[in-house]
Amino acid sequence: MRKKDLLGIILPSLFLSTAYGECPSLQEASLILSRVTQTITVVTQVTPLPQFKACQVKTESGDTFFLSDDGKWIIEGILIKVPQLVMEEKDRRKLMERALFKVGKGEPLIVLTNPKCRACTENKDKIRKLAKRFTLLFVPVGFEKEEFKAAVDAYCGNKNLKDFFKEERGIKVCDRGKLKVWTVQGILKKYGITATPTFILPDGRVIFGVKELTEEVKTEREPF
Repeated sequence: MRKKDLLGIILPSLFLSTAYGECPSLQEASLILSRVTQTITVVTQVTPLPQFKACQVKTESGDTFFLSDDGKWIIEGILIKVPQLVMEEKDRRKLMERALFKVGKGEPLIVLTNPKCRACTENKDKIRKLAKRFTLLFVPVGFEKEEFKAAVDAYCGNKNLKDFFKEERGIKVCDRGKLKVWTVQGILKKYGITATPTFILPDGRVIFGVKELTEEVKTEREPF
């Protein structure tokens, strides 16, 4: 079968006898692909992929497609799982050494944050709950101009958990604070980390966002 670039082709109302959210039958999938590719296509296998809200479709000629479960999109190609980003132990230790303050008990969990981080402020209570299971090491980082100033101010003012996210008019700037923020940025640049909140688990895994962290650390005994 001659391949075409099928990414983003809209297929309205092609699942004629299939309920919404379910994969088509072999015959239905064959008709769908034949209409799109304009060649006779025989489908030999249809596999549901609920995590992607899609169906994997394999053809007699060995091609693989993905159909959205609402029947509106078809993609040609393969799905490749993105490898988990893991920080090297030496870099993780460097970040731990530059933590502004720490709270809790247990294995070390690095919290890359900023006083101006809205998501951090909105979820600070959830983050604090982790102190029951981990030693949270707060490392101020700043990627934009105002965030950089806020991170430097946190170091220069020796802020703690109580006043870290408080809005303040005056910004303190000191060489010690600048050096620490620059050093941290140098480490993070190596891993492409450019946003807050970002968490580094004890085993080095890098987790972006509170929601994603929730999925990683929740337990039946003590939901996060």
